[in-house]
Amino acid sequence: MVQLWRAFGGLVPLFLIIILGVCIIAYVVSKKKKLDLKRVIVNVLFCLSIIGTLLVTIYPKSYGTEMLRIVNLVPFIGMYNIIFHSVDITVPIRNLGLNILLFVPFGFFLALKKSSYQKNLKLFVILTGFLFSVLIEVVQFSIPMGRSADIDDVILNTIGTFLGFIIWNLLNSRFPSISLYKRPSNSHF
Repeated sequence: MVQLWRAFGGLVPLFLIIILGVCIIAYVVSKKKKLDLKRVIVNVLFCLSIIGTLLVTIYPKSYGTEMLRIVNLVPFIGMYNIIFHSVDITVPIRNLGLNILLFVPFGFFLALKKSSYQKNLKLFVILTGFLFSVLIEVVQFSIPMGRSADIDDVILNTIGTFLGFIIWNLLNSRFPSISLYKRPSNSHF
């Protein structure tokens, strides 16, 4: 946990300022346009999940044009190395688990937000999470900021998006009142 705080602790004040700004803007806009509070809250949480993900994944570890650009396009090799060659058991848990956990809110709020608009919601959520993750990896490779692009991150992030969808689907089937929209009678995940 201390290592996580060292890596991302500097982002907490920035994220809190962003949360405050987004909430104030959402409040003012929703009052002015008399928007549905439930939808405003979901949209704010969805935006904050995107902003939080971008802060964690794009925020530079360091700057410089001489930074080495690392890319891994071989699926599962990085995961294998982390699982079987780490000296500390917390390394795979942190690296693999947090890559998954990072995208769970994105998948959950995207499913909640788009549940009535998409005929095949599961495919839409998974594909959107996949594309969002690919975009992040392209940015990490393109801009010299001390980060590496890794196909394993795309796989883990997509799994996290799917888990967010599953959580939404379970909650929505158990408590249909949480949904923003009326649930179709024949939806399955």
